[in-house]
Amino acid sequence: MRDYKKCKTEADFFGLESSPEAAATWIYPNTQLDRLLNDLQGNSLLMLEDEGLARFHPARLREIRANALAQAAAAWSAAVTLRQFIREWAGAGWLGTPAGRLLREHMMQLRRDAHRWRHLAEFAARYMAYPRLARLHAHSWARESRAKGEYPDG
Repeated sequence: MRDYKKCKTEADFFGLESSPEAAATWIYPNTQLDRLLNDLQGNSLLMLEDEGLARFHPARLREIRANALAQAAAAWSAAVTLRQFIREWAGAGWLGTPAGRLLREHMMQLRRDAHRWRHLAEFAARYMAYPRLARLHAHSWARESRAKGEYPDG
């Protein structure tokens, strides 16, 4: 049986490591939302687990998860609606215009935002389900934030 109190990394905790290919898909900042969340959480440029969330209690994580899921659904719904509009009304020739490209870029941004909100919700759920992992990541986040001067030494 594994002694979880001695675990220093997620690999120690779960007994496996993420693949480099999977980790490469999580490189932030990617969108304006990513940059905002990174700034609010004091995340580094390469933040794989939204470690800033780990410092919250389960009740707050439930709120974050519920709100992030609502934002993900709203962004996805807007993207789907915009996509339907483009398909039904815009026509292929119109999409080649500057306004058409802007509309398509906006749709893609909504889709990226929906994914990012969903990831935030998933990490909040993970920290609720695995309190030891949350403690491990919270310590890592606090150490990094202190090193960057973003967290009080209290």
